[in-house]
Amino acid sequence: MASIIRNAALLALRSFYVSRARVQNMLAHRRSPFGAAKFEQRSPSHANAIEIFAGRWATDLSQLDPTWQGGGAMLAADNRPLLAAQYLGKENRLDGMSVLELGPLEAMHTHRLEQLGAARILAIESNVEAYLKCLIVKEALRMTHSSFMLGDFNLYLQDTPERFDLVFACGVLYHMEDPLRLIRGIARATDKCFIWTHYFDERLTKGRTPLTVAADGFSTTYYRAPYLDRAQPGFWGGNKPSASWMKRKDILAAFRHYGMDEIDIIDEDEAAPHGATICFVATRSGAAGQPAA
Repeated sequence: MASIIRNAALLALRSFYVSRARVQNMLAHRRSPFGAAKFEQRSPSHANAIEIFAGRWATDLSQLDPTWQGGGAMLAADNRPLLAAQYLGKENRLDGMSVLELGPLEAMHTHRLEQLGAARILAIESNVEAYLKCLIVKEALRMTHSSFMLGDFNLYLQDTPERFDLVFACGVLYHMEDPLRLIRGIARATDKCFIWTHYFDERLTKGRTPLTVAADGFSTTYYRAPYLDRAQPGFWGGNKPSASWMKRKDILAAFRHYGMDEIDIIDEDEAAPHGATICFVATRSGAAGQPAA
């Protein structure tokens, strides 16, 4: 009898601690990540919102407003959206065009695309912190033609029935674990795309593991390396544990394979600090000047 009572008491005690742990876990999830500091006491301003991520911005925001503090990247004055307009728009503008932007980071390119006349911009970001920064920038710069979604743009490209006049993919292809999947998705969603990316050059790039892959009748080699710093505040790479680079010729061949057969090389830099880069536009034959269906 004593052992039965003791076992019952132990079960009750265990149940108590399990229940308490569940309640504590539930309360922890309900707490604000900012704690009591979540309340702002200063006069309302966009600078207050920008300071939520103080020390964690990539962009030099003082280019937009001298009172805004940011990082060191001159993205606000970056000319790549203008290049997209020059090569894929009309009279160096994007007037009336629908644009899908992949990986907007902090909405600097989004803002420029809107200034260039894009009628509608859908920007998809998988980095939660970057997505929240985009929303802050959207309010601060009064962007009215842009919307932002949080999630994996590969899944969106895979499933969406929508087509766009232009896909703008600057600095994302080389962050993909499966870049062929992204190229296929871009070709599914548009007849015109702007690409800026690093590529693999065995003379310049070391420490990557070759991996032979094939998809949709196209074979290539990925040069894969794991990310080692994904938890760092300044990590703005892909949403998978590794990234796969492709050779220059294979990137261009892949776009042609998926129907984007007219390619104009805008710029190349084999001496870029973090690896050789290429900037190009790819279009489907006969698509010039034609709006998306």
